[in-house]
Amino acid sequence: MKTNRMSQVAVAGVLGIGLALAGCSGTSDDEAQESQAPAETQAADASEPSDEGSTDEAKTSDSKLSEDADLSKESPSTSAKEAVKTAQDKAKAKDGVLHAIELDYDSDDGKWEYDVKIMDGKTDHKVVIDADTGKVVRDESEDSDDKEKAIDLESPMTYDEAFDLAKKEGEGRVSGWKLEYDDGQREYQFDFDDKGTETEVTVNVESKKVTVD
Repeated sequence: MKTNRMSQVAVAGVLGIGLALAGCSGTSDDEAQESQAPAETQAADASEPSDEGSTDEAKTSDSKLSEDADLSKESPSTSAKEAVKTAQDKAKAKDGVLHAIELDYDSDDGKWEYDVKIMDGKTDHKVVIDADTGKVVRDESEDSDDKEKAIDLESPMTYDEAFDLAKKEGEGRVSGWKLEYDDGQREYQFDFDDKGTETEVTVNVESKKVTVD
């Protein structure tokens, strides 16, 4: 009787181990399938970029201003200071008198451009610069006896300070601007376009007087 009982216990033990192993094996298979599914999904996602990612990349790579850009909200890749430096290097007139800088859209060239004017002795240079790439489009010069005086993008008034005064008188998008020495005064001029109605607002940088044309 004792021998038979021991045999029964041994058989039961073997069956129990077998069932336990079978249970563990089943759990491993399920876990393996679950762990593989996310990996396969991730691989599919990686091979097919989402539309959202493509859109963001396109926005990042396209830095050019549109023709109808509003300069009060957008700026070209090249700053006014960078344009001046490029113009001085091109004209070889670092000691010349910077008397005008203008930013607007040139419909003939199909791009936003800076016109930078520098008087060097009796030669007046106008260097045209692509506002997005910063490259020189052309360099024009002519003899002149005009007595030009220097302008400064920071003193006595910055662009932002001048625009804060101008926007009180103009409506719509800013389609262009300039800073120049003209008729004995230094002034900013802002071109506003309100659905086809154009207004030019001038700000004297020294007196802060604002006029509208």
